[in-house]
Amino acid sequence: MAQTLEAVLSQEGDAVDYTPSGAVAAGQVVVLNSLVGVAKTAIAAGVKGALALEGIFSFMKKVTDTFAVGAPLYWDDTNNYMTSTSAGNTFAGFATVAAASANTEVMGVLRSVDWTGMGTVGLANLSDVAVVAYTAGQILVADGTEYNDVAVSGDATLSSAGVVTLNDAHAEETVLVPIAALGADADLASVIVFAVPRAATLVSVGYLAAGTDFGTVSDASTSVFAVTDGAGNAIVSKTYNTATQPTASALNDLGALNGTNKVLTAGETVKLAITNGSTAKTVAGYLVLRFIPTNA
Repeated sequence: MAQTLEAVLSQEGDAVDYTPSGAVAAGQVVVLNSLVGVAKTAIAAGVKGALALEGIFSFMKKVTDTFAVGAPLYWDDTNNYMTSTSAGNTFAGFATVAAASANTEVMGVLRSVDWTGMGTVGLANLSDVAVVAYTAGQILVADGTEYNDVAVSGDATLSSAGVVTLNDAHAEETVLVPIAALGADADLASVIVFAVPRAATLVSVGYLAAGTDFGTVSDASTSVFAVTDGAGNAIVSKTYNTATQPTASALNDLGALNGTNKVLTAGETVKLAITNGSTAKTVAGYLVLRFIPTNA
């Protein structure tokens, strides 16, 4: 009578029928393509027997190999032992007891029936990944349908070691804008000191003092540097006072930049204002602007 059901349970799956062409000894490991089984009893040539596909067994192992609990076991069907080397061998299961290099056996649980084919899964096995050439430095990018390996281009390049390199148009640049000396109680009204030729992000702003005479800077007579964008939005501001004194003949960092206003559009200007108290002075120097162009 023909089977009408899509599937009918034949056996539980912890063992499989096996008829060997040659005699098999009890406890002998048998590899059937990707399945690894153990003969429960001796099986004569041409006689149907059974191979266990599950269970915990003590297996012969490669003496120099070591296994931690849970480490994968691979059966070497040429040398007839378990090894930690996957290449050329068949996945069999996992170690259930740690085994040192000096041990000749390793305790392990058979699991090849649950793992068949998993040891060789690669990108080519994934349905949403196109043919991958594995070209050095390329990355997987989704195009709306699948993933493709493409080269990084435009503003940067990517090496096979994962190192990203910005092209020359996007390397960090530094501009030094001369600042004239200001006497005590003299101010510099907000004035344009720089304009970015293309979109850029400021990295830092500093005051390179070229002299030593700052007058007397104190809480009562401060010296304030204020840097803004062309619309007057604050990029950074620094107040020198009793506790915070400018350093002579050195680069004085003006502090953390505003995360939004430090990003400049092409042609946008940068302004500087300096306000000195009655006894505070500004020595001649340079406003130091470090920035990275964000498009070519």
